[in-house]
Amino acid sequence: MIPETVARLRTECGLPVDPSRRGPVPLNRFFEELSTPRVAHRAIPTLTLGKVEAHLRSEGVEVADLGEPNLRVDGLLFRLGGAAWAYVSDDERNPLPRRRFTAAHELGHAVLHGKVMDRVAIDETIEPNSKDPIEREANRFAVELLMPAEVCRARAEELRAEYRACPRGVLIYRLAAELLVSAEALRYRLDELGVGDD
Repeated sequence: MIPETVARLRTECGLPVDPSRRGPVPLNRFFEELSTPRVAHRAIPTLTLGKVEAHLRSEGVEVADLGEPNLRVDGLLFRLGGAAWAYVSDDERNPLPRRRFTAAHELGHAVLHGKVMDRVAIDETIEPNSKDPIEREANRFAVELLMPAEVCRARAEELRAEYRACPRGVLIYRLAAELLVSAEALRYRLDELGVGDD
């Protein structure tokens, strides 16, 4: 279901998977092109619930108390009607690959859970092995969006054609740098796809 949802999103946004294209998935464009729901996104240094409330108010959004204002969070999605705001913490504990994964995770909440979630989804931390099915689905969405299977397989075949082998460690190093994702997330993805030689 989630791979099909991501495929529909790619079609809607005019961003199909192109294994010949190098570089990271243009995550910003998904936020810009998505029509339902409209999702604005913002990275805020040392994200707290208080900073989210202040930003929403500056956007003219009436917002009730979200919780402890000083609570630091990695990500948050706030919904109101047909609009949503995705927030990501931009600080030293969140390097770029992690911020991208968190942003895709929050986009996943907007796309997958808009009808079932409360007005706010607060992610103090994004746990890769969360027991919560909603969080697992948002993680799955982020994996499918940021690490397309077609690209992973194409890079593995290129490596195999060049060296007659595809060491998974080398593939992880190359693909993590190209896709701007963490090596840990990519290792999980390649294991799942059965791509690369151990």
